[in-house]
Parts: sequence; C-alpha cells; structure tokens
Amino acid sequence: MQSSRARNNWIIDAILFTGFILLFFVDLTGVELHQWLGIAGIILALYHLLEHWDWVLAVSQRFFGRTTWKARLYYLVDAALLLGFAAILVSGLAISTWLSPSFENLPAWIDFHITTSIITLLILLVKIVIHWRWIVKTARGLIPRPATPTTTRPPLRPLAAPIDNNRRDFLKLMGFVGAAAVLAMLNVASSTGESEGVKTFTQSLNRGAATTGQATTQDTSGQSRSSSSTCISRCPKGRSCSYPGHCRQYTDANQNGRCDLGECV
Repeated sequence: MQSSRARNNWIIDAILFTGFILLFFVDLTGVELHQWLGIAGIILALYHLLEHWDWVLAVSQRFFGRTTWKARLYYLVDAALLLGFAAILVSGLAISTWLSPSFENLPAWIDFHITTSIITLLILLVKIVIHWRWIVKTARGLIPRPATPTTTRPPLRPLAAPIDNNRRDFLKLMGFVGAAAVLAMLNVASSTGESEGVKTFTQSLNRGAATTGQATTQDTSGQSRSSSSTCISRCPKGRSCSYPGHCRQYTDANQNGRCDLGECV
C-alpha cells in the first residue's frame, strides 16, 4: 500500500514535467500564458523542494562524510535542476513583457533563457532515468485494479520464458518522456534557427518606436491615399508572428500581440 505522500509527490512531479514541456511551445500558449505558467511552475517546484527539505539538509550535512554514492548523485542532480530553474526564472523575468525590456543585450538574454531551458530539460531527463522504478511503481498504484475472482487452480503447466518487465517498463517510460522532450526542443530549434535575427533584434526594437510615431503622423495629417488591395509587410518571410517570433526580430510597439514587421505598411 502506497502512502498518500508518495502519490502526491508523483502527481506534483507529473504536473511539473507536463508544464515544463508546455513552456517550450510559446506559439501554442501565447507569451502571457507562457509567463504565468512559468511563475506557477517555479512556485510548484519550490513546494516540491520544501516537501523534501529534511532530506536536503541530511544529505548536505553528510555529503562529504558517511553517505551513499546514490544519495550524492541524487543531490547533485537536484542541485543542478535548482540552478537551472533559477537561471530560467531570472532570464525569463528579464525578457518578459512585464518589465518591457529595452537593454542592448536583449538577444543574448533570450539565447541564455533558451539554452538554460534546454539544458535543464536534459537534466530533468537524467533525474527521470535514475528514479524510473519509483515512477513506474507509483503510477501503477494510482490505477485501481479490479478484484481478481476466486477460481479453481488450473493444472500445472511448464513455465514459459520469463518476461523482462523492468526493461519493458523502462522503455515505455523513457519513450514517452523522451519523445515529449525531443518535440519540445525541436520546436524551440525551429523557432530560433535564424542567427541573423539576433544581430538585428535590438535594432528592430528601436525602429518600433520610430515607426509608430511615423504612423501616427500619417494618420493625423489628413492626407487621403488610395488603399492597396495587397498587404505589404516588412517581414522577409511574410509572417505575422506572436512573441517571440520565428526569427527573433520581434517588435510590438503598438502592443497588439503581433510582430510589427508582419503588419501592413
């Protein structure tokens, strides 16, 4: 019989992993939900840390003393995860729309945020690997099993070749979480592949204010111009992206949730 604490820890871990994977799909969630999901994930991770604080203190005191190599491995992986989440939080807040970032090294912060997210995801996969037996065992306990009916014992038969259930369970678990992680990283890679966008990201932000001022002047000048039936945009790829965009030249001076480069001029 599994304890309620083990079941609660499993559910929290499952929510954290699912939410972390979802954060890699900004085009799906939108930037506002992405930011709030990130904050919620950090709060849930801190709660998870507090739930295991006694273990953290015990291993910290005996890390260089009498403790097992397995405890040291778990401790180091958890410490790496903590540093990764801290780096994601700091860089995420720095580039968030809440703070309206305008510093010159903004593209570097975006690269740092993406890189630390991918590294932290890889560390999380390592943690799943070393805890896979507990994950599978607890997951089975969450599913109620039907009562087995009492039947007469069948005649004895020769035993069949034993099935390696441990190997099969491991492959199922890692196949599922591995596929989710690969899809998440491929989505980020496809959205940030153009390196030239990093060089012009800050320039696009600076152009946004000037473009808005020119557009306002043109609207209030009273000059009548014939509208063209074809929309002409400044985006070289002809897209109209939401934050952070596909080429990292995103700028949204009019704050309508779409890149200014993809709007009609």
